[in-house]
Amino acid sequence: MTIRSAHEIYPSPFPDEEAIARYWWSLPPGSILPLTNGNAYQLLFAGRPGGAAGPDVRAAVLCSVSPRQPLLNESMRSILHARKYTGDVEFHIRASDWFGHRHHNDARYNNVVLHVVLLCDGSSPTRRQDGLFVPVCSLSDLPTRTTTPSLTTIRSDRMLWPCQHIFQHMTIEERNRLLEDVGILRFEQKVHAFVEQLHATCSVPSMTSLALYDACLIPALAEGLGYGRNRDFFRAVGLRLAGQKTSVPEPLGRAPAPAPLDAGRLQSLYLLVRRYSSGFWPVMRAIIRSDDNTYQMLRTLRTIFGDVGVSLARADILIINVVLPFAAAIALLEHDVPLRERALKLYKAHPGLPSNWITRMMSAQLQLPSQPRGSCHQQGLHYIYQDTCREKHCNSCIIGRKTGIL
Repeated sequence: MTIRSAHEIYPSPFPDEEAIARYWWSLPPGSILPLTNGNAYQLLFAGRPGGAAGPDVRAAVLCSVSPRQPLLNESMRSILHARKYTGDVEFHIRASDWFGHRHHNDARYNNVVLHVVLLCDGSSPTRRQDGLFVPVCSLSDLPTRTTTPSLTTIRSDRMLWPCQHIFQHMTIEERNRLLEDVGILRFEQKVHAFVEQLHATCSVPSMTSLALYDACLIPALAEGLGYGRNRDFFRAVGLRLAGQKTSVPEPLGRAPAPAPLDAGRLQSLYLLVRRYSSGFWPVMRAIIRSDDNTYQMLRTLRTIFGDVGVSLARADILIINVVLPFAAAIALLEHDVPLRERALKLYKAHPGLPSNWITRMMSAQLQLPSQPRGSCHQQGLHYIYQDTCREKHCNSCIIGRKTGIL
């Protein structure tokens, strides 16, 4: 590794982390990232910008390569079968800033797979809170970039991904049919996860079916309230409220108490459990099995959560991700065909959830003219991302399998 001073690489003024971020987003897919340990990564997917708290980049995809290996940047297929690393990336001016910012004690950084720095100012390896070490890439070892092209320019000047080619040749009806099919797969995935949880809870002695159902449903609702926040913490609280003994982890970060938004959602969860102490599942079942139309059922379900302070957007998230798949799981266990049909019908008819980073990123990945409407189609994007796109397993992507192209 050649060590050069920052002023040899960048003119004054001295760059900040924002300049490092601009450099990162300017790197074209296929770029080689030499590591300070002598190995190298190839950049397969740059990820998405992180939020105000936590790592700077989320969901980047890297693959290990030999620094002496000839690389075929014109074809992404040459690296589809390489060993891939999917996770977060953190930027710093100096490698020691990782410890100076106390990231080594912060669980939010336990998914970091690459530490990008300007200067390697020490020999101490980058260590996460969970004890694992993170490779370091110094920008001193990368070519100096005199211009910074936009990410849009880099990605639009050539076709990189098979799914983009496939979607461009599909009609709107074919796209909608595909997204509905994979959205239902996402629904079935959640249904079977609940079935497994219910079977596991059945092993608890002297538990009635009503207590069993709420013992699974309440923690799942709690976890849903923690989506995008601190799922493990919320689920542990839900387990405690459902009467199960479990330890509650500390809130993420170094705060002594949950953030105000989290505290408000926990209060809503407590009120919900208290209000329906005789059983929450029978209330949900009665609504879904009622003779009301889908609009009225949705309105009633939203009201149940809204009355305890849950926002409309979060209520819809709970309905789509927890209540309806849970109802279908109970229907499977009890052979209740009407309950399953109504749960699936409401899922397919739901008008849509708030946009999140996965739906936005996948819409851009597939080069859709707009984000899909309807929760089923949105959940289809989630399924594609989790199934293959997260780690860029293009050779087994469901889009190609459904169309018969890949």
